[in-house]
Amino acid sequence: MMTQSLDYFHFLHSTDPEKAEVIQSLFQSKKVKKNTYLLSKGQICKDNFIIVKGVAKKYFNFADKEVTTDIYLSGDIAFSFDSFTYQTKSTESIVAVTDLELLYITYEDYFGAKSKYPWFGEYDSIFMEQYIIQLENKMKDLATLNAAQRYEKIVNHHPQLLQEVPLKIIASFLNVSVERLSRIRAKIQL
Repeated sequence: MMTQSLDYFHFLHSTDPEKAEVIQSLFQSKKVKKNTYLLSKGQICKDNFIIVKGVAKKYFNFADKEVTTDIYLSGDIAFSFDSFTYQTKSTESIVAVTDLELLYITYEDYFGAKSKYPWFGEYDSIFMEQYIIQLENKMKDLATLNAAQRYEKIVNHHPQLLQEVPLKIIASFLNVSVERLSRIRAKIQL
């Protein structure tokens, strides 16, 4: 998730090397092309993805409008929390914005690891705590920052998005029209 990312790779380097090796062995790798769906609305989220390289987005449709809720960058974990956890149909989709290099773990392997390795559950709790903190920070930003301030956060913390992601996706993520985002950008660039 773009706000204060849960960087998987930083986490691996900061953990016990033997445990890091076990965690890495649980994941498989794959490459997908731009516009490939990792998850479509109505599917059950069977995999938990880690972005190695590239950009993906999570979105849903509301009132004939696409609403981007997350933009995933390198190191981010991309999944539908409720669909993955409860194995229910997803109400959102995750799609590759650029070509992607991914690591992924299946639902079965993920929950099997929690049973097989007691310490894995502790790490899972750490990630869930960080995920909740990210969501709280995002809600605070939406409640307290105007669109220009939220755009400035992207410029300051994730400038590569401006080259890699179409403006309509950034506008959707900021919950503004493309036209309003263009006006914001013009004012900031002055």
